[in-house]
Amino acid sequence: MRGIKDIYVVGRKNPDLDSIASTIAYAELKNTLDRDSNYVPTMCGNSDKITQKLFGYYNIPLPKYIDDLGLRVEDVMTKNAITVGKDESVTEIFKLMLKNDLMVVPVVDEDGTFIGYFGMIDIAKKSISSVMPDIFRKIKTSISIIKNAVDGELIVAPKDEDKMFVATVVMGVMDEEGLMKVIERIEPESIIMVVGNRREMQKAAIEMGIRCIVISHGYKMDEDLVKMAKENDVTVISSEYDAFATVGLIEWGIPVESVCEKSSTVVHPSDLIADIKEKVYRSSNRAVTVVNSSNKVVGIITRTDIIKYNKRNVILIDHSSSMNAPEGIYECNILEIVDHHRLGDIQTGYPTRFRIEPWGSTSSIVADEFRINSIRPSKTSALLLASGIIVNTKFLKENFTNKDEEMLNWVCSLWDFDPNNILEDLKNAINL
Repeated sequence: MRGIKDIYVVGRKNPDLDSIASTIAYAELKNTLDRDSNYVPTMCGNSDKITQKLFGYYNIPLPKYIDDLGLRVEDVMTKNAITVGKDESVTEIFKLMLKNDLMVVPVVDEDGTFIGYFGMIDIAKKSISSVMPDIFRKIKTSISIIKNAVDGELIVAPKDEDKMFVATVVMGVMDEEGLMKVIERIEPESIIMVVGNRREMQKAAIEMGIRCIVISHGYKMDEDLVKMAKENDVTVISSEYDAFATVGLIEWGIPVESVCEKSSTVVHPSDLIADIKEKVYRSSNRAVTVVNSSNKVVGIITRTDIIKYNKRNVILIDHSSSMNAPEGIYECNILEIVDHHRLGDIQTGYPTRFRIEPWGSTSSIVADEFRINSIRPSKTSALLLASGIIVNTKFLKENFTNKDEEMLNWVCSLWDFDPNNILEDLKNAINL
């Protein structure tokens, strides 16, 4: 099983300043030590007024808010998913899917809004339909699409080559009588006939007024037939490909919008995996598009994405009891616990590092972790750690141990902070 690259550094429920300061600083330390993962400071529950005032005073953003540690779509989805425009041809999309080993791609309109899915299952359906009776072989196309699909040359142009119509592709392998029987079942204006250098078949098709003749193998139409085609409003296109390839290119060169699965089935980045799992499993392509609030595609999540990921990895800061942890804690791998309280009731089934000290604040322990690893905290983290120590020891008056004093002086010395000035700033920030 793969792990999630983002590792949450999680403070206690309804955190105080010490908890949030420790969370932010410890995530910074871990990101410095471990470049292969991304440690994200988080808070579960609203912060207290002292924290809110101090963060506002120093203009420091609060950490990411979470209320459930369960995996979310954004944790496992494939970001920057490849999308295709609704007017792109099936042929080109198929090449794109093969090149990138994709089973499904989201289809979007002109402004990037999601409209549906196109997957290998749709290609399979179309492949089967190509050998079914004519009614299953109808395609929505235009003369310009046909011309581009076969890299063709317009010999006789229509009045409007971009006009869309429903067409039936017929191979001119029968005689004139056979063609007549086909015409009896299908409207002539909807027929696209692919034929080689069979003059009599070309003439019969023109006389019957079919929509378009595509001449394969690069053969030329006789001038008298070209004139007749113009008089009968029959479009003529020349294709360099053989008849079989020409038919395939016409049928597969249609816009993907005409064959894709139109759908409103989507999920959002913040959705819990547990809530959307069945939606993914039941989707025809075993994948669901992830969209933002504007219905723009931001990723895709597949059944494989859900299966291949394991539990979330977390580090608990300033607590070790289930009562102070977010929902879903027992669905996580707890990598570390750093706290200055008593050991709580959380049991782990994963190798876990514990550091619990009888000090006045968790901020002091985190500061010591920086010192042990010979890493200088950023100016912001140093300020937060100093503030956490001061506030959690009731402004250096309660449970202010020798270790707290040592860590306060050490972290302030790194940035030439005066602890007394920070103490006064804190009092001013919280109006004491």
